[in-house]
Amino acid sequence: MFGISDFTASDGWLSNFKKRHNLVFKKNCGESASVDEGICNDWQMILQDLLCEYDPKNVFNADETGLFFKCLPDRTLTFKNEKCHGGKLSKERVTLLFAVNMDGPEKLRPLFIGKSAKPRCFKNVKSLPVTYRNNKKSWMTTELWNEWLETFNNDMRKQHRKIIIFVDNCTAHNNPPTLSNVRIEFLPANTTSKLQSLDQGIIKNFKLSYRKEIVFEFLACLDNNDSPKVIVLTAIMISHKAWNNVTTQTIRNCFRKCGFVKTIDNEEEEFPITLEVDTQHNTLSTVLDDQLTLEDYVAIDDDLAVCVSLTDDEIFASFNNEEGNDEENDEEESFEDPIVTSKEAKLGLRAVLSYLQRHDIDDSVFSSILNLYNTIDKVNSSSCKQSKISDFFKK
Repeated sequence: MFGISDFTASDGWLSNFKKRHNLVFKKNCGESASVDEGICNDWQMILQDLLCEYDPKNVFNADETGLFFKCLPDRTLTFKNEKCHGGKLSKERVTLLFAVNMDGPEKLRPLFIGKSAKPRCFKNVKSLPVTYRNNKKSWMTTELWNEWLETFNNDMRKQHRKIIIFVDNCTAHNNPPTLSNVRIEFLPANTTSKLQSLDQGIIKNFKLSYRKEIVFEFLACLDNNDSPKVIVLTAIMISHKAWNNVTTQTIRNCFRKCGFVKTIDNEEEEFPITLEVDTQHNTLSTVLDDQLTLEDYVAIDDDLAVCVSLTDDEIFASFNNEEGNDEENDEEESFEDPIVTSKEAKLGLRAVLSYLQRHDIDDSVFSSILNLYNTIDKVNSSSCKQSKISDFFKK
């Protein structure tokens, strides 16, 4: 047998190897080289012609971002500047694909790419607020991108909508299927840090909200004398909440900053984009040490690769080391959510209602709780019916 150092792959073999494993090349947040202002200015004129053909609600931007989903402030220095091509930290990262429209209110269901095919924490879980997919590296691939596009296209066809979606030109995006209702427009190369709306503050606000929730989860565990443990299921639920917390105004501002307006004004207009820090920011700040700012903590995975950016030798070594180790993906996902009965779920809602009644809240909140009660009854009724049918056929 020969070692990796003894192996020399031909260009043809390596090219086929990359295709077989859907390996593509992309950095997470823009490009390291300076952006050519001339290219950006030329693009603005092209963009105006494209926008004339679509209503703002039918103009979308999509982009991937990497996330260290377990990262707490005390571990930030461990993760800083980590691109995470392999090793222990690779088990603590995921990739998310976000898509939003120019109008702001339409935030599509995130694509959440993890490492494990069937995390043990998913046992008994039938519904998730994200679309979950997996591969050994938790990266975006051509296959996953095309699957997402086809689903998106089907949704638009059902709504009788023709839309345009702007994306960067990473290799994963470059071989799309034939689409009837979705037009793909690629942003100029090496300009996404200035021309991609999601990179102007939308993703950053998502990460601020996510990190805040992770810290609160950690503090809640300490208050209950529990060992803090962030698993994939926790990360999915917190990601859903953080994504919902990104405001319509922030999204609109980010699109306008990139030139997504129907006309270009002679005078340059300012579109302020800030981190949406709420009154709980002080709680978050108390757990950050003197050497770590909030901005550092939020940006800890800005350099995280969402597609492969390895040398050819590293690619071969990485997949060689993982061959036959599929079960390794689940080793840290031993936690299973306890099964909650309908009675316990209703008791929990009563506790929530009791708490809220002692505060000044909107009537819509009470309606939401009533809807939850009705949903529990509906699910319970359906489960009972299924159980009776199963019992009948067992006789």
